[in-house]
Amino acid sequence: MTADLSHPDAPLNTNSRLAAEQIWAMPVQERLVKLNWLGNMWRSDSGTPFLAADFIGRLGRSVSLVDVRDADELTGPLGHIPGSHWLPLARIADLPEQLPATTPVIVLSRNGGPRAAEAARLLECAGMRFVAVMDGGLLAWKKLGFATVRDEAVLTREVAAPRVHVPSDSRTGPPGPLTRAQIEAHIGDPHSVRWVKMAALLLHGKSSCVDGRDDHGVIGTPGGDAGEFLLALTSIERATGKQFPAECMEDVLRGCLDTFGHFYIHSDVQAGNALIKSMRTDERLVPHLPAITSTPQDWRRFMNAPPPELWDPVIDHMLIPGHLGCGHLRLMLQHPERYLVRRPLVEAFIRTYLRMRWGGAHELEFVVLGGGHQEGAVVNIRLEQGVWPFTRVPLISPACGETQMFVNHPQVSDFNREQVARFFTLHPDFSSIDADHFGVLFKDMRRVAAIQLAATLGVLAKGLPIFDVVFLNEREFRVSEAGVVEG
Repeated sequence: MTADLSHPDAPLNTNSRLAAEQIWAMPVQERLVKLNWLGNMWRSDSGTPFLAADFIGRLGRSVSLVDVRDADELTGPLGHIPGSHWLPLARIADLPEQLPATTPVIVLSRNGGPRAAEAARLLECAGMRFVAVMDGGLLAWKKLGFATVRDEAVLTREVAAPRVHVPSDSRTGPPGPLTRAQIEAHIGDPHSVRWVKMAALLLHGKSSCVDGRDDHGVIGTPGGDAGEFLLALTSIERATGKQFPAECMEDVLRGCLDTFGHFYIHSDVQAGNALIKSMRTDERLVPHLPAITSTPQDWRRFMNAPPPELWDPVIDHMLIPGHLGCGHLRLMLQHPERYLVRRPLVEAFIRTYLRMRWGGAHELEFVVLGGGHQEGAVVNIRLEQGVWPFTRVPLISPACGETQMFVNHPQVSDFNREQVARFFTLHPDFSSIDADHFGVLFKDMRRVAAIQLAATLGVLAKGLPIFDVVFLNEREFRVSEAGVVEG
């Protein structure tokens, strides 16, 4: 039985219930994509299904974006989303003949108004199970800092089914290393890249882990937001020579949320299943756990909101390294000396994170990824002009065909690190380090970050080729081979 612990229940409407029941038989990666969709979708009073523009901006290659505006609107001032397909409302009835009924379809219009709502209604009536309008339409997309294009080729491009990443448990063997040509083809595919302003990313986005199993477009750094937070605390301890007090962890994490917004940790299905098996051996928990015959949906409910009296014993089991699906955090727990970190610091952070999340801090995301590691390369993403607040930066889908890749954004991560260092030096009540020591802290964070990245990739990506991708602009890039990961 898979755990699928990542998202709250689907909206309570007939179509969503039916769709949720059908997806349990799907491969795990596709199942998690669909659960993610249902967990974030809502319906208006008139029944129109909606998804937020920022959520759609992070979606990967497993969804189809269908723009129902008139032709001149797609090449006009607002432009259109790269990788989207044009199908005006008058022809929307053709779509169910072109795509499988379970294809996730995002309907796009200028403002997510009557045209998009009517298209969604027609598609649902025709049997399409996963349909949603982008709330606020292209206006909301642009307001969030996401890029559009005005390429006339969209008017002649045929609608095609999105590519769904093949999960590792359906393979007969490892995928093998990726080639430069495969990386070039993947990065050159508009479905694989979403562009967003750095300032907008700071306000609305998140840093994901370098993990290749995330099908969404990502800004990748080891451990995502959690890894960067622990990196900062580690460097603060090194700079001050004092251990960070565990009792201050909640205040610091809450301060980070107030400043930066969303915060991300991931696990995976394999770790979730091991966690369930472990908890079933704990007499403190057994009477309160979902029954043996329970569904993955029952486990999602339990893990999204366990009773407060069970928080500590559940966390005790989650702190066992094999029950934590993020390789970076797991390796920190197993080999803290390689990461220049104290294991009690990592444990205190995870314990505080989960207690705050279960206590109502929903900005703290806990995402479950599917399948096992099948990455075929490490890909470093850079911009030739560097990164500043209004630079557009690329969110890259790690799903490269039937393989995956570790995606690392060193420039964006360095920019974010600078903001985190300033946060701590401007809040000496949190860190016992003031603004005069910003340079020392930031320099050490950069040094420790390089050590931690090498430690994680040396285990998870040993022997894989490394590629540097440098974007000259939003359309032109070059790919070069940069060696092999050493263990």
